[in-house]
Amino acid sequence: MRLALDAGNSFIKVGLFNKETLIKHTQLKHGESLLRFLTLEEIGRIATIISCSVIKHLNIKDLPAVKTIHINHHSVFPFKLQYKTPETLGIDRVVACCSLWNNRTDLLVIDAGSCITYDLVTGESGYIGGAISPGLKMRFKAMNNFTDKLPFVSQIDEHPALIGMTTKDCLKSGVIHGIVNEIEGFICSFKDKYPNINVFLTGGDAIFLCTALKSGIFADQNLVLKGLNSLIRLNEE
Repeated sequence: MRLALDAGNSFIKVGLFNKETLIKHTQLKHGESLLRFLTLEEIGRIATIISCSVIKHLNIKDLPAVKTIHINHHSVFPFKLQYKTPETLGIDRVVACCSLWNNRTDLLVIDAGSCITYDLVTGESGYIGGAISPGLKMRFKAMNNFTDKLPFVSQIDEHPALIGMTTKDCLKSGVIHGIVNEIEGFICSFKDKYPNINVFLTGGDAIFLCTALKSGIFADQNLVLKGLNSLIRLNEE
């Protein structure tokens, strides 16, 4: 068994793999025990742990003492990194691309999490870079924090109408339709330059946003976990 850990700003995403198959997955709060997700028997069957993190320390309790691989910008990837400041690159962005890579494909991977990231990998050049913008919750928090009267919208259950008739509905419309139009615009711009590009959406808000997007994209919330699992063989000593 293999355990993949993706430590983000808000949660640690955890996936248990049997070879290439993702058996089960969840997300844990920083500092929580692995026993909230796995039984002692399952933990005892883990042979390898592979992780990546956008924070300094991976904080999860009751990890087994087995072979551990931590992915960073010095790790081995199936493509070249052309990014000019790899030491500042959120490595989860690269890892998500690894799960989809073959050397004949141009990829755009959009990760809708705390931030929305856009990452381009081409068959010719490898990982090039992309763009970063505020995520859904971050936009709501920013409007609440930087104004005196705008309320904080904490929960979105369904896609809002275009025209809001209350302040909260206007906030919902601006954020959700703004993100959808942003993503659509980025996809169109990338497709103008790379006509055969394949587009994938991942991250915590992927499924919610995907239902509103008109562009033909593939949604998979577990690309980073799958990418980590795909990197074990390349990074084993």
